[in-house]
Amino acid sequence: MQKLKWMQSTLAVSLFSVTVLAGCSGGGSKETGTSPAAGGSSSPQAAKSAAKFTIEMLKEGGSSSIPADDFVKKQIDSKLNVDFKLNLIANGPDMDNKLNVLAASNNLPDLMEIKNKALYQQLAKNGLLLDLESYMGQLSGVKKLIGDDGFTKAKVNGKTYGFSRTPSFVPYTYWIRKDWLDKLGMKMPTTMDELYETAKAFAEKDPDGNGKKDTFGLVGDFANVMAPMYGYYGVGLPGAFYNKGDKMINSLYDPDMKQALETINKFVATPGVFEPEFTSAKVTTAQDKAFKGQAGIFFDQWASIMKDDQVKTWKTANPKAEWVILPPLQGAKAVRTANIGPNGYIAIPKSLEKDKDKLSRIFELLNYVSEGEGLNLVQYGVQDVHFKLEGGKAKLTEKAGEANYTWLYQITGRPEMEYLSTKFPNQATYIQETAKFPEIKNYGPNVDTPNGYNAADANRYVQEELLKFYIGKTPIADYDKFLNTLETKFNYKKLLEQGDMQLKELGYAK
Repeated sequence: MQKLKWMQSTLAVSLFSVTVLAGCSGGGSKETGTSPAAGGSSSPQAAKSAAKFTIEMLKEGGSSSIPADDFVKKQIDSKLNVDFKLNLIANGPDMDNKLNVLAASNNLPDLMEIKNKALYQQLAKNGLLLDLESYMGQLSGVKKLIGDDGFTKAKVNGKTYGFSRTPSFVPYTYWIRKDWLDKLGMKMPTTMDELYETAKAFAEKDPDGNGKKDTFGLVGDFANVMAPMYGYYGVGLPGAFYNKGDKMINSLYDPDMKQALETINKFVATPGVFEPEFTSAKVTTAQDKAFKGQAGIFFDQWASIMKDDQVKTWKTANPKAEWVILPPLQGAKAVRTANIGPNGYIAIPKSLEKDKDKLSRIFELLNYVSEGEGLNLVQYGVQDVHFKLEGGKAKLTEKAGEANYTWLYQITGRPEMEYLSTKFPNQATYIQETAKFPEIKNYGPNVDTPNGYNAADANRYVQEELLKFYIGKTPIADYDKFLNTLETKFNYKKLLEQGDMQLKELGYAK
């Protein structure tokens, strides 16, 4: 789960006017030698005797540094007979502006990571990106890693102009202070009612024993802390699109939404269950309160609470603290909403369509880092130096720290569960346990903003009105009035229609 967002949003970009010229030149260069036949081979061994190519890639990572002794580049260059150059740049406006300038001058790099969905789509519609459909046979390694869905997420008007890297895995859930439960003589909550009583007790019964009423039940960033309460009833976070029963629905129209809001209102209405500033809480402020011993239930992922440095932080503040995973409540249909959408895009300029030899070498590179030796290299470093294979599984050595930068070369992604469990052996149990928890798959990130629909205004209205239901300012009985205003004043039906059409085209909905 990438960080969940309060509402689905579409990133607006400003593109230079681009004129597509026939025969425009691509980035990079062919250096020497005789090229293989068109189509080429995807094997590094075949590349060794072929021409050497410079392959340039623009990629996110401006704040990261690559060491002078870049062993990943050395091995890739040697195996594939290339000079692979990563041009790292910070994501956001800098990345977008750089791509805009290169597009305007018809000088896009040989490979590019595009994080901005709207920019990616505009480049594709302007005819500047290569349609990969006819090259799928040369991308077997990539397809093996990312699956068909990785290409599906990158479709624009039915054509495959790139692919999306393997998705990140962010298993959010509730964590609870077991030592507080023990102090109050309470058992681990197993139902929604018991969770409420536990959160209330944490606020009222002095679980830290300091004689003051200064603790809260629940903390977490406002955008996500309610996810298990929604999910308990099978409802996604506001604005999510997901399959329920035999059809795709939007969470705001989920028949169980009102029941979820009633439960949330019960929690919010009880003093101390949530901190007073919970509506403006961010991940960092929620974590700070949890680590300082101000709250007994914390909604976040394993990395924010169980990495070695994090454990040291909260153990230093509260030596007796014992944070454990709260198992899914009985009858819970889900504990989180997980976004199923593009994790950025990897694309190739259409200008390389005429350079079959170089294009073939780029495919070899993409396949190499997607499986076997090459995938291990970009995940863990050099075999028998930074990791060893034991029983077919990677085990890090004392020199593994030298390979902390290799993620920059994970162009197509990585097998997330295997990678995380290997990189963080002390946390493997938490990673694997939370991965099993039920989640609602939100396909909303694949839905484009339709013409005539202002996402920012609609999202703001939804957030403001739902808060009124949370705090009881607006009765749940008025929920249908809220939907009516959303449709009539904010054209929300345009988004619903767009979602229905687009998610059916992508195969996510029936």
